Amino acid sequence: MAQKTMSWLIERTLRHHQLPSIRQAIKALFFVILVLSTWVANAQSREADVSIQVRGDRLHFHILKGSGIPILFEAGGGDDSTVWTDIAKPIHDLTGATLITYDRAGFGRSELNAKDQAVDKHGIQNGMEELEEALKQLGYNGKVMLVAHSYGALYGKLYAARHPVLVKEAVFIDGSSACWFTEDWLKEFVRKRQGKDKRTTERPGVFYQAENLPKTVEILRSTEFPSSIPVIDLVSEHPPFSDSGDVTRWKECHRQFVSAQPSRLGITAYGSGHYIYRDNPSLVIDAIIKAYSNIVDRQESLKILRRYVDYALKRANEEHR
Repeated sequence: MAQKTMSWLIERTLRHHQLPSIRQAIKALFFVILVLSTWVANAQSREADVSIQVRGDRLHFHILKGSGIPILFEAGGGDDSTVWTDIAKPIHDLTGATLITYDRAGFGRSELNAKDQAVDKHGIQNGMEELEEALKQLGYNGKVMLVAHSYGALYGKLYAARHPVLVKEAVFIDGSSACWFTEDWLKEFVRKRQGKDKRTTERPGVFYQAENLPKTVEILRSTEFPSSIPVIDLVSEHPPFSDSGDVTRWKECHRQFVSAQPSRLGITAYGSGHYIYRDNPSLVIDAIIKAYSNIVDRQESLKILRRYVDYALKRANEEHR
């Protein structure tokens, strides 16, 4: 892309100025290189990978810099920030917002403190406090919009409960909820893990996430999602369970959550499995754009929606190409 841009600039400059000498051509070439270098540097400055040391862990953040209210993404259990790669660019281009994705400790490029192996030191409470501290260090501990998938919705709901004034809107993508985890299900989950040395066979992040699951559910059961925060709740038509009872309970928990407040919108992602942003990325992007346009001022909202109409028009055509 850069080579094509440079060739075009050189050709255009030479043709426009009709340079009579090699010296002038060299000067023009240096000018083009300077302009292109500045353009590349500016593009790179808008995207950054940052590591933050917190509580003995090292968290990796990938940030697409923009303006206005940032959007914080929470990946599902076992996933990391790379899952958002395909939808991040159109969201960034359309909203102009800063996008913050990160890897929880023990996942992706984030390092978990191996010296402290106490299970309760690597639970959701510690993870939440690490996130809060890291966002403060990065300067993004103010207003925010949340986007969370699956297990990440537990983090999203806890963060919203701790910061009800700062979280302006949320989009949950087939998000988990304490409602779904019955006592019988948790007992069976714990039983299956007993007597096996999971610490040696599972990734550290996966191990601590699973070992702490009962405590995580307990914390979320006593955490009320703020009624003041609007939500778009996407639920898959085909949840990731083989048991029909689990599927029914999953959908019913989503229905109950949405019906609890008039500011919550529930949408069934028809034809989609658990990873809705892969099966139907357009639906997820649309939901995020709709939510974000609601939290900015009217003038900025109109700009976003105009860009979105152009994007949707092109997308509708490209899908049938």
